[in-house]
Amino acid sequence: MGFALFFFTLMFMHIYFTNAFFSQLKKEHAEIWQQLGAPRWKIHFGDDSFKNAMKYIHEKKFADLQDGILEEYYEKIRRVEYSAVALALIIVSATIVDVLQG
Repeated sequence: MGFALFFFTLMFMHIYFTNAFFSQLKKEHAEIWQQLGAPRWKIHFGDDSFKNAMKYIHEKKFADLQDGILEEYYEKIRRVEYSAVALALIIVSATIVDVLQG
């Protein structure tokens, strides 16, 4: 139960920080936000704007904008993603241990 709660917390944190990144981009760098297809956190098949915007974030293509707020959100997004990977590794390891003992 605790792992599931932590997972959903991480998921909501990722959505929040990603949308905050997009909002800052829209507010301070509207032309780039438009070039990315006016992204917001969504999964929509056939619309690549979210995928392209996440690639823009992960490749840190915003660095030349020298926007400290974008940098801050980028770091938070990365921490959440690393935490999710760590959680997944813990869950897989616990499952393997449980199966082997079981």
